[in-house]
Amino acid sequence: MCCLSRWLAASGKRRQSAKDMKNCDHHNADLCKQLTSCNAFVEKAQKALTDWQRDLEMKTQQLEIKMCNKKEDMHGESPTGPHALISCFVWTSTTKPSTNGLKRW
Repeated sequence: MCCLSRWLAASGKRRQSAKDMKNCDHHNADLCKQLTSCNAFVEKAQKALTDWQRDLEMKTQQLEIKMCNKKEDMHGESPTGPHALISCFVWTSTTKPSTNGLKRW
């Protein structure tokens, strides 16, 4: 009788253990789905930020070119020769946008 009761107790523990393992498997599957959806969201957000950054850089370049052209118009004829683009680039690269307009770095 003693051996039978031990066997029954062990068998009940095995059943409970199997149920616990099944519950853990379901929980792990749910966590995996959540992680996959979060990962997809992060990748989508990264792509959107990359596109936004690329767009801002392109707009910044366009504004720098526009400002350079305005500066040339203010000073009269635009300079010619190989140093014309360099002087314009130096002027735009040493300025940064601020709330009051452009300021030197």
